[in-house]
Amino acid sequence: MDAVTLLKNVPLFASLTPDNLARVAEVAERQSYPKGSRLCRQDEFGKTLYIIDSGEAVLRQADLSGAERPVGYLRAGDVFGDDALLFGDPYAACIQSTTDIEVLAIRKERFDRLLEEHPEIRKQLRPRRLLRERLRTPSFPWLERDERAVLLRRRHWFALAKNLLIPILAWLAFGSGAWLLFRTGVLQPALPVFVLISILPAIAVLWHYLDWRNDFYLVTDKRVLHEEKTILLHESWEEARLFKIQNTDIRRDMIGSLLGFGTMFISTASVRGTLVLDHLPDPEGMQEVIFKSVGRLRLKGREQEREDVRQELLRQMGRLDQEPDTLMVPPFAEQHPNSWRRMMPRLGLRRPLFSTRFKKGELMVWRKHWIFLLRRIRLALPALLIMTLITFFFGLSSWLGAYRSALFLGSVVLWAASLLWLWWHVEDWRNDLYILGDRLIIDVEKKPLFFSEQRKQASLDMIQNVSLQKRGILSSLLDFGDVVLETAGAAGSFTFDGVGHPVKVQQAIFRRMEELSEARQRREREQRKADLSTWFHLYHQLSQEEQTPGSD
Repeated sequence: MDAVTLLKNVPLFASLTPDNLARVAEVAERQSYPKGSRLCRQDEFGKTLYIIDSGEAVLRQADLSGAERPVGYLRAGDVFGDDALLFGDPYAACIQSTTDIEVLAIRKERFDRLLEEHPEIRKQLRPRRLLRERLRTPSFPWLERDERAVLLRRRHWFALAKNLLIPILAWLAFGSGAWLLFRTGVLQPALPVFVLISILPAIAVLWHYLDWRNDFYLVTDKRVLHEEKTILLHESWEEARLFKIQNTDIRRDMIGSLLGFGTMFISTASVRGTLVLDHLPDPEGMQEVIFKSVGRLRLKGREQEREDVRQELLRQMGRLDQEPDTLMVPPFAEQHPNSWRRMMPRLGLRRPLFSTRFKKGELMVWRKHWIFLLRRIRLALPALLIMTLITFFFGLSSWLGAYRSALFLGSVVLWAASLLWLWWHVEDWRNDLYILGDRLIIDVEKKPLFFSEQRKQASLDMIQNVSLQKRGILSSLLDFGDVVLETAGAAGSFTFDGVGHPVKVQQAIFRRMEELSEARQRREREQRKADLSTWFHLYHQLSQEEQTPGSD
């Protein structure tokens, strides 16, 4: 079958114009393989779409133990690798031919160049539903610099319908009652009464719709995110980083099975441990995207390891002029119970007086939002102002006679007490610090002078989830909230209460976690390279000993 006819029968390309079909056919390659050949391997980065022209093949997938089993068969006209062509996803299975086979192969690199030269082709493509959703997933300004959105989902329409049921029933009940009263002549005229009765249900319907639109689930190439937002009242932001995900579980009830939605539970090793995505449309599709995103993340690490081995082999074979530069990574700090004592001096003796965020070296420090300071001094500050006026009044009032000195002295004492009261609250606010280091997080709750002090710390390695919450209109308007850090250790959870710009705080914590993880991976790669160098050196030494005459 010629390439254009074969492409026309593929749903992805079926809507292309004849000219564009011919352009795609020009970048496609015919390839032939004998029986038993492997066209691609599971979990390698996808680079090619395969269309079977003649022959048959089996799809094999390895389980956790490494044993392969058949999961599907490909015959003439079947397609494999559409997600690899569009997104470069790792292959979910390997293709092994069971007969001599001929395929039409489209490489992603050539196809991407074609889309750049003829962007109208992208609009004419008809990918399957899940891939179509991924193509339509927008980017967001709050994503990290090198982060890419993969799939956006909102709750199934059934979740909205449940919330709209009561307002609609109320509107029908009141409307029916008004109509009956109009028919009996009790209410006149009918239209204004009907409009009045419809206002509250209409507001409720609009409110629930906007509330439904504001909530979403998002998969990126770094995390799974759930935002729950009620306009001006509440906002929560729960996440699970891909490299922290341990398992996903899908559950459906009878209605979910009929309408195509379910609840997904994403498990991590934290104390709370589970991110719940309820009323999720096509949860299996979301699960597939999460698994592929996790696989892509792990595959990047394996690709780097392979490149390290390749470079070391080339060096040992004398095909590299010099040893590749080694990235020096500082050793991990010892996680001592009093590690914070070595970190605190780096904050300096003078901390910014009223700053809610400041940085000293590699340490990032936050205080509670300034609104909490205002709440604490709402009585002390007016008291100080009043006592200042009273003190000036007694000091300048000569007509008080013999009582002037006593009253003035008493007002000075009360003024000093109100100043001490104000200082206490300000210092109490300043002393509560949330510290993010390159290895640790520290929560400091300290009273002024020599009163109580509590310090809680945990290694960034132990953090599993970082979520945030905003409660109330004020927190939405002033952009402050709680950032909750869940750990896998005995430290439990940390809460950065009332910090400003909580999304930025959350992102800063995640960046430090990724930097720590990348540093560890680099150290492990450097150690493996050193081991490889030792093994190859011993191998060459043993080989030379065997080749030396008279050796044992």
